[in-house]
Amino acid sequence: MQPKSPATLFGRRLRAARLAAGLTQADLGRVLGLDDQNTGAPRVSRYETGKHEPDQQTLAKIAEALGLPVAYFHATSDPLAKIILMVGRLPTKEQARIGELIEQWIDKK
Repeated sequence: MQPKSPATLFGRRLRAARLAAGLTQADLGRVLGLDDQNTGAPRVSRYETGKHEPDQQTLAKIAEALGLPVAYFHATSDPLAKIILMVGRLPTKEQARIGELIEQWIDKK
């Protein structure tokens, strides 16, 4: 049976990130503390298809397991999500510097 396509931006990003990490839905479910195959995979599937959204604590666990910033899942556009991923890989000091550079660039406009 073919998995349902993600219906939401969050679901699409979650599925892509999970697959890129090489995790099954059951694997990610276990990270969330849902060890039962009949609980973990269906829960993650519902997140991916948009039937349910995780609470903030669960989203933080998902993001940590996938090595992504939580903000990535909330970005309203793909370019913004890409920027969040790139800046999220930098040390905090460098993130602040990037923020300053963006502010300077915007102020010049």
